[in-house]
Amino acid sequence: MSLTGKLLIAHPKVPKGTIFHRAVIYLYQDNPEQGSIGVIVNKPSKFKLQDVMAERGLNYPFNNHVIHHGGPVTQNALVLLHTNEWNSQNTAPGGTNLSVSSDDIMMQKLAQGDYPIYWRLHGGMCGWAPGQLQAEMKGEWPYRPENSWLLADATDTFIFANSGEKQWHQAFELSGSQMFDQYW
Repeated sequence: MSLTGKLLIAHPKVPKGTIFHRAVIYLYQDNPEQGSIGVIVNKPSKFKLQDVMAERGLNYPFNNHVIHHGGPVTQNALVLLHTNEWNSQNTAPGGTNLSVSSDDIMMQKLAQGDYPIYWRLHGGMCGWAPGQLQAEMKGEWPYRPENSWLLADATDTFIFANSGEKQWHQAFELSGSQMFDQYW
């Protein structure tokens, strides 16, 4: 079963001080041959999109958009998670209703006011080798059960309407609710 389009929610016992402490990750790729890739959706960084645009020579009139920490892999890469009615030069499907883009054209489009309905920009991503995520979820050696992941179905509203630790608490509750609903 593919986990593409699912939320990974960090177990409450994941140690503080790690990037995955109270993290909510949206998985936009999960297959046995290539592994799994996603972005942390609930950890805003101190970096503003306006500043990144200025470094690229682009004028961006809004100062309220922050770049989120996407994960520890390729932290300088910008990954746009967005609704799938919009696309850029390098856009790929990322689940049922979402896509991911990562190219210079997307930055130009955003600077020109050409936006997806919902979107969030991330610096970096999370990645797992084939089979690694499944082993982590089961707590198989060398992974520990208390550092495993919880799962939940993602919705646009959940991903884009909240952020921060509040979003982790909501995801934790969502996971429990969805797991309980399976039995009724």
